[in-house]
Amino acid sequence: MRNSKQSLKRLAIALGALLLLSSFAFSQVTVGITPVTVKIGTTLSIPINVGDLTGKGVISYQYTLTYDPTKISVTGVTGGPLVAGWAAPTVNTSVSGQVTVAGAGSSVLSGKGILSYLAVTTTGKGSSALTLSPFAFNEGLVAVTVTNGLVTVPQLSVKLGDVTSILGPGGAITVPITTEDLTGLGAKSYQFIVKFDTTVVKLTGASITGTMSAAMANPTVNATVSGQLSVAAAGATDLTGAGTLLNLTGVTVANPPAQSVLTFSAFQYNDGTPAGGGVNGSVIIGVNQKPVFVSRTPSAPVTIAKGVSTKFIVSARDPEGFALTYTWKVNGAQVQTGSDSTYTATFTDPHGTAKIVTAVFTDIGGLKDSTVWNFTVTGINNNGGIPTDFVLGQNYPNPFNPMTLISFSLPKEAPVTFEIYNLLGVKVRTLMAGETRSAGTYQYTWDGKNDSGVGMPSGVYLYRVAAGQYVASKKMTLLK
Repeated sequence: MRNSKQSLKRLAIALGALLLLSSFAFSQVTVGITPVTVKIGTTLSIPINVGDLTGKGVISYQYTLTYDPTKISVTGVTGGPLVAGWAAPTVNTSVSGQVTVAGAGSSVLSGKGILSYLAVTTTGKGSSALTLSPFAFNEGLVAVTVTNGLVTVPQLSVKLGDVTSILGPGGAITVPITTEDLTGLGAKSYQFIVKFDTTVVKLTGASITGTMSAAMANPTVNATVSGQLSVAAAGATDLTGAGTLLNLTGVTVANPPAQSVLTFSAFQYNDGTPAGGGVNGSVIIGVNQKPVFVSRTPSAPVTIAKGVSTKFIVSARDPEGFALTYTWKVNGAQVQTGSDSTYTATFTDPHGTAKIVTAVFTDIGGLKDSTVWNFTVTGINNNGGIPTDFVLGQNYPNPFNPMTLISFSLPKEAPVTFEIYNLLGVKVRTLMAGETRSAGTYQYTWDGKNDSGVGMPSGVYLYRVAAGQYVASKKMTLLK
């Protein structure tokens, strides 16, 4: 009796295991690679997507990927978000046209997503299948349905542009369509359909101005189908060369960040000859970022000579890569605007005149930054740069922290006393005390400290220079 009970127990366990294995076998998990069409020489990351693994007990996977090495090169494989908690997979690329991959982890996989990323570079024209055979989870205990991929490089690629916009809804966009060399192929006409996400962008027209198609009649455009733009164009002469075939026009619809894939559903030259293949593009609506100041020349002039040509140069960049507009002002009055990041001026003002040159750089979204030069015009003789007048320049920078530069000019030799006072008239620092200086221009730095080396508090201070019969003073602000 006891042996009979044990036999029944073993049979029940065996049946339970068989049912469990059967549930794995008949509960199919999808594994697939989405086909892509790209230009030759393109490097891209192709995902391997997996269906829902919840409840399947998956703790390992392995597969062999085969491809045509004359068309593409698979240089590596990395783990996707689905296996983010696992160690990097083991990858073997030693066999031409084949990659073997194995991965395992202590945590059970659940949900669906990207199992792996294939690093692929297109090396030849034509098509290469991406074949997953064999593919297994848990050494084959989980049944899978595999959809293989395909990488296609058309013999004559026609590429939709990848466009980035920082403009909100209603902002104009231009999407170029470029082609490889058409010389000698007899292409006199073309037609195509482009599809897009209407919640992100709306394509409404096509322009041939300034493109390879400029000699053709204006293209026929149909935008009556939502999310779709149809274009056809023809001319009497063959298209030649490579470059921009035409431009699509439209507006952005969404606020940033947003993205729409632009998909060629059909492209055809003439009646199909020469054979052209469409490569998809995209429109990305990004968040606009403020222009970035890089450098300027001259860096920090305290004086600039009267009657001498001076070139001001600012270096700045737009994080999104768009061109900047530069507006130049002198003492608040606009003197130049446009794409020129330089401004050249010759100042003829009286000696000692304070000048402010401002460069404002603005991006296409209206964000801006600026840089400012503060200096004093100084007179010079023609015989060697000797100042013709006594000039006390405005300190720079102002306000300042922790130090500032002060200049003065002497038309002739004189004993110089250079002192700094607070607003109560108390002297806090002596930089020069009756020291004789010859004619020329001098620059001194105040570090915001008194004669004892103690830092002074924030506030307004006076600096005073006495040189013989010349005496002058100006205000400056220490801001901590």
